[in-house]
Amino acid sequence: MRKGFMGTLLYAATAVFFTMGCGSKTTTATSTQYTNDISVNSSEDKILGNKNIIVISKSYQNQFYQAAFQGADDAAADLGVTVITNGPDAESNVSQQVEQVAAAINQKPDAIVLAACDPNALEETLIKAKEKGIPVIGFDSGVPGDKTGAVVATAATDNNKAGANVAENLAAVDDFQTAIASGTEESPTIIGVLAQDATSGSIVHRVDGFIKEMVAQLEKLEGLEGCVEVTGQKKWTIPSKNKAKVKIVITVPPSTSQADIQSAANTIFSTDHLVGVFAANQDAVNGVISATNDATDLDKKTGKYKDIFVVGFDAGKAQKDAIIHEQFLGSVTQDPYQMGYQAIQLAVNASSGKEVKNVDTGSKWYYKDNIEEESISILLYD
Repeated sequence: MRKGFMGTLLYAATAVFFTMGCGSKTTTATSTQYTNDISVNSSEDKILGNKNIIVISKSYQNQFYQAAFQGADDAAADLGVTVITNGPDAESNVSQQVEQVAAAINQKPDAIVLAACDPNALEETLIKAKEKGIPVIGFDSGVPGDKTGAVVATAATDNNKAGANVAENLAAVDDFQTAIASGTEESPTIIGVLAQDATSGSIVHRVDGFIKEMVAQLEKLEGLEGCVEVTGQKKWTIPSKNKAKVKIVITVPPSTSQADIQSAANTIFSTDHLVGVFAANQDAVNGVISATNDATDLDKKTGKYKDIFVVGFDAGKAQKDAIIHEQFLGSVTQDPYQMGYQAIQLAVNASSGKEVKNVDTGSKWYYKDNIEEESISILLYD
């Protein structure tokens, strides 16, 4: 079903009013072509339509969220609902997002789809959503640790699995294993992890998964059992059973500004005995690329850091170029399109009184040899 034309205009106009000063977009049922694995039962799902859903990301202009918005827009077309997309100017602008969520609740939508910048800051606002009977669907990082009961399901990557995916592929490289094995008790080799923050659920779980899998893989190597230490951040500190020969050092910048992220990346690359770096999201990847002269310092023949193995997460043009030129070993991509699409499906079902549950939207490892394959390239936004 389609929303009445005048009703849609009035709803969209109100939405534009409460989002002035930041990006927003309204999508109604239109025809958009995209290849995906979701089948829509038109006879049932169209009956669930004629709804208004507000989607609020952590950063409106971030390319990852733009891809998620595309999925939400296409779901709006398939399901016959109205979707408004919105988000703060930057992930660090917590107060702006809180205001946006509060304003969204005042519009009395059928559901809200949300990736929280700071779950604690949104607690009182989400209580209001619960009181007004507005179901909240998380996407991407969602609202980790929600205590309000407002969040009924989340469409997201299982970030523990995704982080482990990165670690497994990095640890499988023979040259990386050789570099790691050069560590001694006196001069441990270092794996640096650049985490944009230590509060976002997606990043926290991603780093958790990376650490657990990397420690497990490294301790299988000769002479390293019980000799891998995790340090740098209290949240992730894991002492080694024996004196460490390998250290996984977690670095978190003081803020999520690109300047602070790049500065943190500079610190990582100045570390002695550094053999590997994991940048845990697109912004961290961009920080690494900026800190290495647009990744030219990572060139495997002439680069200043030619012997360091760098792995990333998500996509973006700069990251894809770094992988194509083998400056990055590879990265794991989520499926932001499916996050947006599935979140709208969950929102429609939840607002119709149907039982909903979390959806894992998956992750895939990509590198120079498979980046052009259709199953991968379709997930890689610019």
